[in-house]
Amino acid sequence: MTKSAKPSRLQDGPIRHPILPDDFIGRIKRFKEILGDVDASSIEATVDNFKRDAHPENELVIWERIASTFQTFLSHNQTIDPAVRKDIFAVLVGVSMGMEEFPNIKHLNEGQIKHLVHNYRGL
Repeated sequence: MTKSAKPSRLQDGPIRHPILPDDFIGRIKRFKEILGDVDASSIEATVDNFKRDAHPENELVIWERIASTFQTFLSHNQTIDPAVRKDIFAVLVGVSMGMEEFPNIKHLNEGQIKHLVHNYRGL
């Protein structure tokens, strides 16, 4: 059964990993650099979230894959349009969480969405 909660009632989980290795922080900075214009969270907040994650390495691999797929897609579909770039990011975050449909994406066509999904999944 799925429960819903108001975002204002959500609380951060406990710090599970008080110290993250320098190379781990470097990897976070690299993916944040790629996603900087579409991911508004600060480096500090992102690092803090990884410290709270039960399996930070697994989560980091997901974010690296999102960044890599984002970068590859843009190398073949160059755009500086913020709305398009945000839609690309939204599709990649959605597919990383198992989404199959993307009804709120307004600036990408079905073929582009399918291409992003296939590239993220490595198909």
